[in-house]
Amino acid sequence: MPNFVNDPQFGQIVDFELIRSNMRKTYDCMYPNFNLLATAASGTPLYDDEPSYLIAGGASTLAYSMLLAAEEYELAEKLKPYLFTLGWTEESVGSDLLSVTTSATPMSDDPNNRQYYIRGRKWLINNSYHADYHMVVAKVDPEQNGPRSLSLFLVPRSSTKNWERLETHVLRRMVLTKFEIDGPGTLIGKVGHGLSILQRMAMPSKYICAFVGVRMMNESLRAAIDHLSTKHIFGTEPIQFSNVFRQLYNLAMKTALYNFMYYRAVALSDSSFLAFHGTMLKSFLLLRINEALSQTLLVIGSKGFLAESVVGRDTFDSFVLPVFDGHYTINTLMSAKHMRRYLEATRREDMTQRLAFLREKMFVAEVGGQMDARPSAIRNPDFFDYADYWRQLAVPLPIDVSAMLSTTRQLMDEIDAKSLDSEAEYKYKTGVLGQWLEAVLTAAELWKMMNDDLYLNAIVQTYNDYVVALNTVISEGGFDTPFLTPVHQRPIPQLEESRAQFLLSIMDVETRMRQVQPTL
Repeated sequence: MPNFVNDPQFGQIVDFELIRSNMRKTYDCMYPNFNLLATAASGTPLYDDEPSYLIAGGASTLAYSMLLAAEEYELAEKLKPYLFTLGWTEESVGSDLLSVTTSATPMSDDPNNRQYYIRGRKWLINNSYHADYHMVVAKVDPEQNGPRSLSLFLVPRSSTKNWERLETHVLRRMVLTKFEIDGPGTLIGKVGHGLSILQRMAMPSKYICAFVGVRMMNESLRAAIDHLSTKHIFGTEPIQFSNVFRQLYNLAMKTALYNFMYYRAVALSDSSFLAFHGTMLKSFLLLRINEALSQTLLVIGSKGFLAESVVGRDTFDSFVLPVFDGHYTINTLMSAKHMRRYLEATRREDMTQRLAFLREKMFVAEVGGQMDARPSAIRNPDFFDYADYWRQLAVPLPIDVSAMLSTTRQLMDEIDAKSLDSEAEYKYKTGVLGQWLEAVLTAAELWKMMNDDLYLNAIVQTYNDYVVALNTVISEGGFDTPFLTPVHQRPIPQLEESRAQFLLSIMDVETRMRQVQPTL
């Protein structure tokens, strides 16, 4: 695990010099050839999965990627030795970027001028005191607030002042501050193109952020299994208690699904599904990981509250990933707009070809065009007929997918009939239901690719969670759409190995998938 340093001003914090010296390894994964998975994974061997280091390095990664999204390639190569941060949020507006008040005034009348004087205040910014450069969102015309009102600027540390550290409940060894900008900066891209640059870098960045959550879940559950299979209560290991083992079993099954969901999304990211899966990872997946980490903390008990425990640390720190300024809400609302097309798609997807593609591409780090994806190419994902694909999977469970889809359509129609479809509450609920439908399909693909009926319970768990989500919308809204009924899990098989080995084996979907010969 990397060491923390005792800073005379901030106390014990991450070693920013260590981060700065390592960032070039990450930047080299991004330019000149963008490799999404290699970028996401580059920090894990350097920082031993310590969240404060991963998120501090991640902030620099995301800020640097804006140079690529703006096609500022010469600057991207020149600035590889440096540490960056994101200068977006302001205290009064949070992530509502169209309302930022930071201003940018041209320093010359030359039409080709790229130097501006930046004035404003930024808030809750990671790396801000130690970064060499800030990627700042500002307005050339403070009176504008439309999509073309924002521009992006590269601001050196020398143009910032009056830093004030903001103490937080999580990630307490990072340095988050509010500060003022009062000095020159360089225009990145074109005037008024700040939002489009942000949107272009945002899609790949969601995959990078979600990777940290997946690592947290893996590490925490392994630690919990190890602890509960080695300590003793009433003369035996807690993992031998039926209630403890069942909870760990359910968590191991969920962890297997979350790993599969993440790497499946990466394998499909260099396609029209880039934005669709990215928004799901940044909201649905990370929220489910938050829930699973909280359950892991409950199972492990008092051990999780010790400073040495990764379980408690990761449980609390993980909430930063989807919750910061409501990112999970924003991404779920983005998912909602696809619901009708998702339910009504008629294209037939060949299951054998699709799973063969996933088997070849999952867990493989390779160069792709995710950073260069144009909005027009990812606005309408190439959805396919859900029910037909499910029939091809031939899932041996009493799940009536036609009824599931029909009930969902009926609820959508009822929401429309009551003119609730334009309300933010129901847009959010619609997005959640769409994400659960995709999760059910993901679980079915996990089972099929593992060629092991053990993973049928991943489908059952996910389907039952969808049923709860759907029935909750119906109940809260007083709708006439009928409730769906959950299904039973399959029995846990008789074990020929230790309970700990069994659980760890369930989680390791990469190894299991590589061991299974294609049988489709």
